[in-house]
Amino acid sequence: VGNGLLCLSETRVESGTSALLIATTPIWMMLLDALRTRKAPSFVSIAGMIVGSVGIAALVGRGAGHADVRFAGLILLASFSWALGSVFVRRENHHPFTASLEMSIGGALCIVVGLATGEASHLHVAAISAGSLWGMLWLITGGALVGYSAYAYVIRVLPTATVATYGYVNPVVAVILGTLVLGERVTPNVLFGGATVVLSVILILLGSRDVSEELAA
Repeated sequence: VGNGLLCLSETRVESGTSALLIATTPIWMMLLDALRTRKAPSFVSIAGMIVGSVGIAALVGRGAGHADVRFAGLILLASFSWALGSVFVRRENHHPFTASLEMSIGGALCIVVGLATGEASHLHVAAISAGSLWGMLWLITGGALVGYSAYAYVIRVLPTATVATYGYVNPVVAVILGTLVLGERVTPNVLFGGATVVLSVILILLGSRDVSEELAA
């Protein structure tokens, strides 16, 4: 649901707006985990989420404002779904969450939905470029096998607030890679947004540590 709806929605919603909407995932994770544990996030963590949202808006704000409302809503649903799954697998005595389990079930469901909606008729193998194939190979290995395996591990061993910071770090990494690989310009809003996101991660980590110390006490 998370990745499938995001891929579908990005055909109608600009990438900048998509990044801003999907960056609500850490907020959903913190709120859902608070409901699960019946303990409110610390003030510092809440402040970190607010600061992080401001940073994301600065990073991708230029693309915001031209979105199909329906598909923007689907991205928010995708964000909520990913957060719900992440919090759900943290339950005690739950079946271990693995990247292979996620990719197998998620891939199978997306194939069924794709076939049911007629995507097969739009596939033209001869039109697939070498760049697309290399990109897909990277997404399979680095993006999925390595990335999801790492996520499956940390979601079990680290506090939810700590894991949630990935949603704020990703756009910063994307900006850095865009500058180094694609030669994209580093603008004032990029510098401000990046610095703000780093500050938000620090605040959330500090707030998470405070909560952990309170629980231990």
